[in-house]
Amino acid sequence: MNMKIKMKRHESFSIREGWLAKGIKAIKKDAKVFSSPDATDILGIGTNMVKSLKYWMCATCLMEEKNRTYELSEFGQLIDKYDPYLENIFSWWLIHLKMILNIQDAYIYNIFFNKCVAKTFSKRDIYEQIASILTNEKLEFNENILQDEVNMIIKTYSVDEKIDNPENNFICPLSELHLIKKIDVNMYERIKPDYRDLNYLIIYYLMIQLSEGREYISIEELMKSDNSPAKILNLDKNLINEYLDEMKRQNFITINRTAGLNMVYFRKKLSLEEIMKEYFE
Repeated sequence: MNMKIKMKRHESFSIREGWLAKGIKAIKKDAKVFSSPDATDILGIGTNMVKSLKYWMCATCLMEEKNRTYELSEFGQLIDKYDPYLENIFSWWLIHLKMILNIQDAYIYNIFFNKCVAKTFSKRDIYEQIASILTNEKLEFNENILQDEVNMIIKTYSVDEKIDNPENNFICPLSELHLIKKIDVNMYERIKPDYRDLNYLIIYYLMIQLSEGREYISIEELMKSDNSPAKILNLDKNLINEYLDEMKRQNFITINRTAGLNMVYFRKKLSLEEIMKEYFE
């Protein structure tokens, strides 16, 4: 039996400037705000935008459902503690990771970063690759809605410099990570992050998730595994090694590159709270 994948829960609205901070503040005050008849007045956005914000709060793991109401997740509480207005790029890198790893709510995004690995691509290329993957997995989908999802991925992570004004609050803050760049009429390119914009603690956190409880991880995994830094942060081997060397200097890891082992061993594994405290304090 074929299963149908849920899509377009964002109501065709990408995350807008100030939305997630507004959602965090609102859910702290009222756990039922997203089902309230006054939600549009409380949040100051339209009915479909309320549905969209509810989806993005869940997709980015800032909010979770409990007993038919919603509350801030542990991650949401940490963001509220350390960066409640989401002014720091570090918070947006964490939001990016949380969303891509959230297969339940952001499966199409996960497929895009893990499986659609071409450096340059068109929307059509991405559509065809994702459609093929969903078909092979026997997941039913509507072709038009999948096209909307592909458009949303591009809208979330890139900026059309000819159209979008930097002051425009319609631009998704995740585009500031500069992971995708428009290079032609309908052609896009994956971009390596600037070392100065991506803190080593982000890669360290992702490595801990990827290690799944082990006290070690191979450099090959960091390059080739699903949800690896190479795939969901667009890092190449040189950049990964730069970040590993920084982690080693900070006494977070040791590295064994002898006899072709290329293994990384954790000297300590910090929790997300400890990582955020390390960065923000």
